[in-house]
Amino acid sequence: MRPRPPVLIAGLACSLALAGCSGSGTSSEPPAYDASDAVAVRVLPQLAANGEDTESADDADWVVDARVDDVDAGTEVALWAKGEDGWEDVDDAETDDEGRVSLTTPLDGTLHVVVGDGDDAIGAEASTKDAPEATFTDDFESDTVDEPGGFWHTRDQGFTGVRTCSRADESAAEVDDGVLRLSVLDADRGQCQPSGKRKRFDVRLNGHVGTEATYTFTYGYAAARIRTQSARGQHSAFWLQAAGGQLPGGAKKGGAEIDVMEYFGDDHPEGGLTSFTYFLDKAGKKQTVGGWLPDVEDLGDDWAEKYHVFSVEWTPKEYVFRIDGQVTQRLKGETSGKPEFLILSLLSSDYELPRFNGELPEHMDVDWARVWETGPKG
Repeated sequence: MRPRPPVLIAGLACSLALAGCSGSGTSSEPPAYDASDAVAVRVLPQLAANGEDTESADDADWVVDARVDDVDAGTEVALWAKGEDGWEDVDDAETDDEGRVSLTTPLDGTLHVVVGDGDDAIGAEASTKDAPEATFTDDFESDTVDEPGGFWHTRDQGFTGVRTCSRADESAAEVDDGVLRLSVLDADRGQCQPSGKRKRFDVRLNGHVGTEATYTFTYGYAAARIRTQSARGQHSAFWLQAAGGQLPGGAKKGGAEIDVMEYFGDDHPEGGLTSFTYFLDKAGKKQTVGGWLPDVEDLGDDWAEKYHVFSVEWTPKEYVFRIDGQVTQRLKGETSGKPEFLILSLLSSDYELPRFNGELPEHMDVDWARVWETGPKG
């Protein structure tokens, strides 16, 4: 979970509580506030779980997406949930310019989102029962790659396009102790000179797996808990592609590539993280939306040291990208209307090879992958 502010001081906790203030940030009663239509709340799936250790997808934090009308940016919003010792202020955050805020909770059940305190407090009630239910989960406890009945299969790609010096290979993807490890390996087959480059590079094998033949969905949330590689010269990725390939005619008709996350290595001048979508217009020309994530340092600087949950909320009207529940990009407009499949990869593209500053093998670890299908009205 992302670092949380200290629990509100006892005086503020008492001002919000109806009774039973303990002075430790808990109360025997939920906070007191006036229910208001100015506070809109959605409970999203369990999309937040950062840390060094693996953990079950069922143990991730729920994300609460709230919007408060007619407030200044920086207005504090509190999320209350009931734990073993009573009601707790489990998270606090400040609104953005649109009054939006993302909050997280490890506690299930009834939730209260509260703005202000005392007689001026307003808020809304919600429940984790309102969140969509998971429809696909792979925690890699039993699944293996490229085995009959498994979800993930190595993609037949490489030695062409932007990867003339690398290709996907079964040896670069393995499951061990509940983790899918994708690697970039030395192919031990000499060197390659990419087009337009003066230098030659060792040929590489990439971990590159997908669910094209086993699982697709249309609209919902897709998430993966990932620990990236650290070196430049290759990029970790979690992405979706349209089943059967993209077709001209726009995203709704022809599908899209949805790059939930790509990480290009530590100390990258642009921060290293991107989220993109690609589709073909009516003329068959590739259109790109998205880009480098701004203010990456506010989200973390430990991508290769800790697991983080990277997710996309895909509706007919927008893509919302999140890291541990925090919105990183919101791309409005027509989205893919075709079934999409999941892809996890650690790819060494030709344009990255001159920037390689690590040692092979490089690794990307995936703790779990999950989808919550909602349909077009979810």
